[in-house]
Amino acid sequence: MPFETPDLLGPSEPVPDRLSANKFLLRPLTPTDAEIDYEAVTESGDRLHGIFGPDDEWPTGLTPEQNRIDVCWHYKEHQRRDAFTYGVFDPAETTELGCLYVQPTRIEGYDAAVYYWTAAAAVKRGLADEIETACREWVATEWPFGRVAYPGRDVSWQAVPAAGTEGD
Repeated sequence: MPFETPDLLGPSEPVPDRLSANKFLLRPLTPTDAEIDYEAVTESGDRLHGIFGPDDEWPTGLTPEQNRIDVCWHYKEHQRRDAFTYGVFDPAETTELGCLYVQPTRIEGYDAAVYYWTAAAAVKRGLADEIETACREWVATEWPFGRVAYPGRDVSWQAVPAAGTEGD
């Protein structure tokens, strides 16, 4: 049975692999990252509310098993080229400092939507602003999109079509 979702990037378009910075590394999130991801998410819970929508309470109630399912799903999306999720890690890859999600969008005039968050550990290390700047520059220079929306940041939530509306 074929999947009905289109690829975010066509089969001939390269998918950026990683961003190596002095104090952090951005690379695809994999199932082996589920435990370290869960730790970063749960330690940063209050910082993450509203990342995916104004009323979004994620990660409230998230269990380790649900997080593992989510991470595996992101990995599968990456394989299918539907969407791309990257973890931001310290250089030793022992601490997750955040995540970046490159997603399809229904926002008129944009080719993709990007969501990101920085973990409490990134804030403690004074890296949150540096990570945000590096992620935005990486998306602007390494991805083949003309216009990228950052919902809830550069594009208001009111401009984001609700699920189930025209364009689904």
